[in-house]
Amino acid sequence: MDDDFIFTPSVWLGQGKISFSSSSEFIKFYTKWEIARENETPDILIATQVVELIGVDEPVVNTFTVTEITPTKFAISLENASVGKVIGTGLRNENLIAWEFVGKESLEGFEVYEKQENGDYFFHAEYGTSEFFRTFVEGLVWRKEVE
Repeated sequence: MDDDFIFTPSVWLGQGKISFSSSSEFIKFYTKWEIARENETPDILIATQVVELIGVDEPVVNTFTVTEITPTKFAISLENASVGKVIGTGLRNENLIAWEFVGKESLEGFEVYEKQENGDYFFHAEYGTSEFFRTFVEGLVWRKEVE
């Protein structure tokens, strides 16, 4: 599990689509994750995710902080310009990484990453402010080859 997504300093690339409960349309996106250890505290990981939506000028930048890491669980926070900061909990095993944010009015949701045989991860995420308006995200992330 030492080379797992979000737990190892590295760069991951990805792509997928975003859809909405209120529409049948979807938006394609590309993403880049840069994962690094926090300088003063090496057991804290900082993951900066840049999401480029096709047809949208400004990228979305999310900063995830991963702490309290054990072989089976972790704490995680998400911070961005539109929702501020939300705190969640995560679970992991050798083939699955998942986290959930609950109880914050501005954002509730979860993300699930399933490891494939080649080391890539299929992911599914759902976010929303209520059960009536949900955002669904599906795609694939893979580790960028070292140059």
